[in-house]
Amino acid sequence: FSAPSRAWCQAVHAEHLRPSRRGHEAEGEMADLVLQHMNAQNRPFNAQNIADALGRHGIKKGPAQKHLDALADKGAINVKEAGKQKVYFALQTAAVMAPAEVAEAEATIKAREGEVVRARTENQRRHAKLAALAQQLTVKQMKAKTAQLTVDNTAVETKLAPLRAAQGADVSPADLAKMEKEFVELVDMWSGRKRRFNDAFETVLEGGGMAKKKFADDVGVEFDPAGAAEQLAEYKALVDVIKRKKQLEARQKKFKQFAS
Repeated sequence: FSAPSRAWCQAVHAEHLRPSRRGHEAEGEMADLVLQHMNAQNRPFNAQNIADALGRHGIKKGPAQKHLDALADKGAINVKEAGKQKVYFALQTAAVMAPAEVAEAEATIKAREGEVVRARTENQRRHAKLAALAQQLTVKQMKAKTAQLTVDNTAVETKLAPLRAAQGADVSPADLAKMEKEFVELVDMWSGRKRRFNDAFETVLEGGGMAKKKFADDVGVEFDPAGAAEQLAEYKALVDVIKRKKQLEARQKKFKQFAS
């Protein structure tokens, strides 16, 4: 090579070996990012911790170790060696409270916690009271309810007036027992006859394949009027009450005989 060519090659080689200014700036930004993260978290770190936390910024374990060592050398962070492991942590420059201040702060915290508990209890009590009040009628609703009850009471009084004015004869226990017996017999008779007729009628319909209404018209069957089924159900309920009363009276009578 000629002298000028040799000089040009040496200059190019030196330029490639010299770190770029942009590379230095990037390294500084990464180191600042590591320092900011450690100060924000304020807990011990190693290189792997930094790589896990800042990997999305391109900081792997090797560069993380390099940045940590550089920061420790500058005194920006503290480092503690434990065998082959190095643990790095942020500088603890905050002022430390005196024991008396710590005790006062703890007492204040305890007092505030008590206030919070009392406030929650009071809040629950007021919520319960509010829920109870929500179930009560308003004044307007009370007035409307009172007016409706007044109308209903007047109607009932009107129905009761003839009964109160009537001067019927007293019914003796013997007469009452006789009427109850007859009533039970008549209701049982009605119910039994109705059940037997329906069984026979349905059997004929099933065997003959005839329509119910047409067959009833042909043979002249007269069914109970409308509402008879409901009336029979009411009568049967009264019969059940009478029978239970009779059973109770029989047991009481038997007990009295046994006791005497």
